[in-house]
Amino acid sequence: MQTEDLGRADFIVIGSGAAGLYAALHLADAGRVSVLSKLDLYAGNTRFAQGGVAAAFSADDSPELHMEDTWRAGAGFGNRAAIGVLVREAPEVIDDLIRRGVKFDCRNGAVALGREGFHSRNRIWHIGGDATGEELLKVLLREAEEKRIHFIEHAFVDHLLAGAGGCGGVSFIKGGRRFLLQAGAVILASGGCSQVYRCATGARENTGDGLALAYRSGAVLRDLEFFQFHPTVFFPPRGAPFLITEAVRGEGAYLVNHEGERFAGRYHPLGELGPRDVLARAILREQERTRLPVYLDLRHLGAAFIRERFPTIYRRCLEWGLDITRERIPISPAAHYLIGGIETDLEGRTAVKNLFAVGEVASTDVHGANRLASNSLLEALVFGRRVARVAAASRPVEGCGGRAPAQEFLAGLERGQADAGQASACRALRPLLQKLLWEKVGLIRSSSGLEEAVARLESWLPLLRCRFAERELCENQNLLLVGMMMARAATARRESRGCHYRADFPESDPRLQERHLMFKRPQQEEAIMPAPQWVPGFPASGGGA
Repeated sequence: MQTEDLGRADFIVIGSGAAGLYAALHLADAGRVSVLSKLDLYAGNTRFAQGGVAAAFSADDSPELHMEDTWRAGAGFGNRAAIGVLVREAPEVIDDLIRRGVKFDCRNGAVALGREGFHSRNRIWHIGGDATGEELLKVLLREAEEKRIHFIEHAFVDHLLAGAGGCGGVSFIKGGRRFLLQAGAVILASGGCSQVYRCATGARENTGDGLALAYRSGAVLRDLEFFQFHPTVFFPPRGAPFLITEAVRGEGAYLVNHEGERFAGRYHPLGELGPRDVLARAILREQERTRLPVYLDLRHLGAAFIRERFPTIYRRCLEWGLDITRERIPISPAAHYLIGGIETDLEGRTAVKNLFAVGEVASTDVHGANRLASNSLLEALVFGRRVARVAAASRPVEGCGGRAPAQEFLAGLERGQADAGQASACRALRPLLQKLLWEKVGLIRSSSGLEEAVARLESWLPLLRCRFAERELCENQNLLLVGMMMARAATARRESRGCHYRADFPESDPRLQERHLMFKRPQQEEAIMPAPQWVPGFPASGGGA
């Protein structure tokens, strides 16, 4: 494969979702910014976000109430300092978005604040009814083009140019060629890894690439046992699973069984507005109890209101022959959001100097053991801005940290080249892995299932030693690496907490209240992956920054 050196940017942002674009916009005046997108600029999960951005603005609300809701939803496992940053800076982000041209929905001349599960107040700012992510993306992309940010689409990053001096650039594949691009700082905003599961709400390109890149470069991954399953997902007759936003229940929709009975109150005092982990398990149990479907019923809200408030859901369901103004929506849980990720401090620094992470790929510890609805876009924006400020201020001098790792990487390209049999085995891996993780490391876990998953995953680990130059095969390697860590972490955490539920350990263990499981790449070349390590608390700052 031909390799071309593209020289140097000041900042590289990997990912063109809300986190990456917002960080890039705040970096634009500090130097040359290159944003790399694996597919086109609208790829990724931001465009799927139906709910909104959580921020306390109303007279009966406050950042303190928002903080308590976030803390309780996360099973008391988050970091209160991190949550404090999130909720206090939320109003500033909303004001900034309005200045940039974002038009949040209004009703009768006032902002139409919505409510979602486990929020004690109406504080969800939405755009276009249920099209918040898509509309937000349009505004951010428009401004990024005005700022003349450099975009490289269909660029699959397969390696970070990281060495003793930190991270100094990337290698990416585009159109059958390899390109090297150096930079003073690299920001990972590449999203999560929902495609590790067979049934998932995320984009098909959500394959854990940023997590794998960071791990291989020496960053720390943690809390990978915590993966949130969204309770209300519609599985259409064709196409991918379609998420039904939590805002539908916030507006008064019911969860009902096949007989029309509301059942959520049996599982949580807040009924349909209970936390996602509880409701997802409740739906699964109701399905198993009755052996019949479970539904989301919003017909009583009125046809006009449904079409105005949820135009995307109404239109998409109608395309599949389901009129939600007259019919119930059959729903079931699906994999939705990675709670853990790359360990960062409150400015997005990782353990690798000049490597930052933001958005779903990062673990800021604001979500604890289970994310509160509409805090994901908020986290992307709040920490995207914070990352940009620190990255701009800490930009290293020209020539620091990119050239030597680039030369070492190029020299090693021929080592470990895969043969046809290994490529074939890797190509066949994804559906096998997705089925295994869905069944054994899914919504409800047990020792026997986890042990079976780990054993099967271990049999595939030799594929991680192969070197591929095809995006699909590299993605499969990344899914295998992340899936293995998720299974090992879930096995090690012998308790139930938030969205990590063990049928054999159904209660939380107080001794593990502030204990995290982390993975760091071993120094020994022969050790592909170590066992997870228990660590306390939350770092004050990134280890390498």
